Amino acid sequence: MLSRFTFPFSAVLVVSASAFGQATTEKSPATPAYQPPRERDAQGHVTGPGRVGWWNDVVFYEVFVRSFFDSRSGPKANDGIGDLQGLIDRLDYLNDGDPKTDTDLGIGGLWLMPVMQSPSYHGYDIVDYRTIEQDYGTNDDFKRLIAECHKRGIKVIIDLVMNHTSSRHPAFIASKQTDAPEHEWYVWTEANPGYKGPWNQTVWHQDTRAGSPSRFYYGLFGSDMPDLNFRSKGGGASDMMLDVTRSWLADYALDGYRLDAVRHLIEDGRRQDNTLATHDWLKGFRSHYKSINPQAMCVGEIWASTEVASSYVGDQMDLAFEFELAQAMVDSVKAGDATRVRNAQEKVLKWYPPNQYATFLTNHDQPRIMTQLKGNADARGAARVAAAMLLTSPGVPFLYYGEEIGMTGDKPDPDIRTPMPWSAEPNAGFSTIRPWRAVNRGAETVNVAAETNDKTSLLSLYRNLIALRNSHPALSHGDYTSIDAGSKSVYAFMRSDQGKIVLVVINLTAKPVEEYGLRLDASLLSEKGGLRFLFGGEGAIAKPRLDDQGAFTAWRPIDPLTPHHCAVIEFISPP
Repeated sequence: MLSRFTFPFSAVLVVSASAFGQATTEKSPATPAYQPPRERDAQGHVTGPGRVGWWNDVVFYEVFVRSFFDSRSGPKANDGIGDLQGLIDRLDYLNDGDPKTDTDLGIGGLWLMPVMQSPSYHGYDIVDYRTIEQDYGTNDDFKRLIAECHKRGIKVIIDLVMNHTSSRHPAFIASKQTDAPEHEWYVWTEANPGYKGPWNQTVWHQDTRAGSPSRFYYGLFGSDMPDLNFRSKGGGASDMMLDVTRSWLADYALDGYRLDAVRHLIEDGRRQDNTLATHDWLKGFRSHYKSINPQAMCVGEIWASTEVASSYVGDQMDLAFEFELAQAMVDSVKAGDATRVRNAQEKVLKWYPPNQYATFLTNHDQPRIMTQLKGNADARGAARVAAAMLLTSPGVPFLYYGEEIGMTGDKPDPDIRTPMPWSAEPNAGFSTIRPWRAVNRGAETVNVAAETNDKTSLLSLYRNLIALRNSHPALSHGDYTSIDAGSKSVYAFMRSDQGKIVLVVINLTAKPVEEYGLRLDASLLSEKGGLRFLFGGEGAIAKPRLDDQGAFTAWRPIDPLTPHHCAVIEFISPP
């Protein structure tokens, strides 16, 4: 939820608990404290199938409902706040359900930021886990949204905030009484333990009530977000959250969850993230949600190193967001240097099961990609390269709303979550009245309507790349092979699936690249095979000279590589 990184811990004493069971005391190794067993190949890469579930075949789209579209009819219409009906009204923009059309984005998965009842604009402090936020509509509206999404082939996941509740949650209010059953649901102490949080923030907050002794409660993200106690006697907090999880999956046909701040779930004294108790609880949680729907998917927000984030995948959740790789993608695009992304991708291959991680460029906690690229000579071209990198690489891509049209946004957080600009009309076509937050400057030209019919626009690029990924299994869930490009300005790799091989070549710079040459020591390519552009070119492609191992050196399929260019080339097997 918040923009924080985790750094390795030295050995500490950790109390671990079997899933929903008893605690044992043991010594924790250096980070990562827990790592599931992995089978590896000769190169040290984790082995396994590249496709595990439906999520490996789709591109996700992250939506902040408050900022997507204000409905024009119904109880929530024209109030300056996006709502569920507004989202339903704009679903055809994401996916119209007709594979023959090319005017939609081709999105197959939808992630909704918090939609449960909350007193804040962002929704990460929940007061009622069973009711849709009143600004967005009703539970029946949510059911209609799920039905309309499924009709179009879109899976839906929502934010599940398990780490903490709002301080206005009825359970927390009740927990202030020491004899109340809910007292065990939160972490209370008579005296302030005195230590700070992982980023030196105050985590122990004083509860001062007239006529009562002063006591302290634990809240990692602030006094208004007290942490739930998943060690509570009788399983109170755990039982509540497990039943909430069951309800949305079973009663509303939800397809899964994005688990917010999940590395902080169970603390052990001064160690406040990635504890063995957290891993053990999540093993039980996985069994729980898979028992309700074996096809349900959970992706975790573990804002940490690749080693740590990957330790949650497989036996606890299906995917984890890969923050190190995301930062490396952005850094490589900004610098015009493929070194960081190549190294980060190689690291990911060594720690995760193939493709079982979530990729992205930015999200709701980070400055938008166009804002980060402002200093580049050709920011728009750099954004195109970033899109190409995201949508041709391994993993499960997540696209933050508005990224596809080049929206900008910087801290504070509300300015990263501004209304979606649909047109050059007043209020950017988002609402008929002044929105809850001002629309971006430049929305007169950076909007969906302006880019829809422009074949050179960023929106058209995203549509084409998503369509390409959706139609080629090698790109959606194939293997990855890094290729030495002979130039740090060029990022090159191959994707392959069941004999289908695709080459991706990206010029990360705003200048043409002539001095490059692709090299690979062995491959499954044949001299008798052919080549054709899938994306980014037309006409003849220079063929590589192959030895009997399929190796090639100094291969320049395109000469020169034009500025900020991405080419996707398919190898055609000989008859």
